[in-house]
Amino acid sequence: MKKSPKESRDYQLIQAALQDDQKAYQELMDRHYLDVYLEVFTRTRNEQVSKDLAQEVMTKAFAQLHSYEPIYAFGTWLKRVTINHTIDHLRKKKLYTTSIDESYDQESGELRIQVESPDLTPEESYQKSERAAIVREYVGKLKDVYRNLIEMRYFEEMTYEEMADQLGIPLGTVKARLHRAKGMLNQMMVSSQGRF
Repeated sequence: MKKSPKESRDYQLIQAALQDDQKAYQELMDRHYLDVYLEVFTRTRNEQVSKDLAQEVMTKAFAQLHSYEPIYAFGTWLKRVTINHTIDHLRKKKLYTTSIDESYDQESGELRIQVESPDLTPEESYQKSERAAIVREYVGKLKDVYRNLIEMRYFEEMTYEEMADQLGIPLGTVKARLHRAKGMLNQMMVSSQGRF
């Protein structure tokens, strides 16, 4: 099966990265970070968690690069790594455990369990709103046609089908334009050197 130019370039970069070419690693990161981030964000809805997990995914993927098989597009393989890592994170987060021994008050004989508040501290709230503002600032720089697609998909959580219906355009056009929009967003983020 013939590879697309993007897949061919990814394959070249992977081969170079496996030879410890740091520039190849960086280019792979630049080409795929936004897709990873957005994939995580659709599941966590949290900018900081998504940023942290995206970095973890890229690190994990690069550590496992030798196991990548070129019968699949690198983006497809990376998406699977991303989804698995995100699901693992969300599962672990749901499993809140505490030691009964540590929670048992010897004097009163009462069981006391302290649970961390899910509320953000004022500083965390401020940082979250700042990050959200930065994301929206980037999105706001896109042309209307692309900005609307990003907002519909990632802020309003619409399906591709809902987007196509609302915009009155074919499903394939929605996917193609959204792909272009993410590419433009990625370029802006890369050129601003990781402000995101």
